[in-house]
Amino acid sequence: MRSERQVSTIRLVAEAVRLAGGLAAKEIALFSGEVDRIAGVVSAWTLWGGTIVLLACVSGFLLLMSLVKGLGWLIGSEALAAVIGAAPFALAAILLTGWGLRKMDLRR
Repeated sequence: MRSERQVSTIRLVAEAVRLAGGLAAKEIALFSGEVDRIAGVVSAWTLWGGTIVLLACVSGFLLLMSLVKGLGWLIGSEALAAVIGAAPFALAAILLTGWGLRKMDLRR
């Protein structure tokens, strides 16, 4: 036969396990809600950042086009103005290609 003290200890342990399970369920629900909120904030900031980058690229392209058109009007040849406008980009592409090929060289 179990003593009164053993029975109350078993009840206390069982109550503690039950309460710990309930607390764990509440913690998981709280964590899930926080993760959803953080994911929403991160996605909103990412959307705004992507929009800003897209608008910056479009405005840069429009600025470049207007500069080429203005240069074409000044020198009288839009084709020559386009070549002058594209020259820095072509030079950058050539330099980056050379740098990339040197980095990919397997003999190094």
